[in-house]
Amino acid sequence: MRGKTFVYGQINGNTNKSYVMADSGGVAWKMVAQMNTRYEDIADNEMCFYLQCDALKKGRNWSCECSAYFRIVSQKCDGAETGTDEIHFSNIFDTSEYHFNYCITFAKLMDENNGLWDKSEDKVTLAIDLMVKEAKTEKTEQN
Repeated sequence: MRGKTFVYGQINGNTNKSYVMADSGGVAWKMVAQMNTRYEDIADNEMCFYLQCDALKKGRNWSCECSAYFRIVSQKCDGAETGTDEIHFSNIFDTSEYHFNYCITFAKLMDENNGLWDKSEDKVTLAIDLMVKEAKTEKTEQN
């Protein structure tokens, strides 16, 4: 699966959202958006996005090589160059490590100069491009 775009809205500190993504690489994936409000100053708090695979249902010898790009898409409509925030990761997921998270502070996310947050719609658009190699399960010897 490549280029699936998710829209997360209602940034208010009380909402967590989960979006189920289609099966890719023989395993189901989902994106979770969650507030991290551990700091007193709201600007220091974070919006966190988690990409998770359903590895726990695959058995303990399952693994999957994955590469993904997280992008917070600019909301500016004037065609100007903007500070779209992007991170890339590549990993081998298994039952002990089956998610990746990306967090951005509210100060950066809601800064009107970078255009990441659409104030009128109160939303952030997150694009995840997910590239998954075929998942595999290693057979173990029985004694």
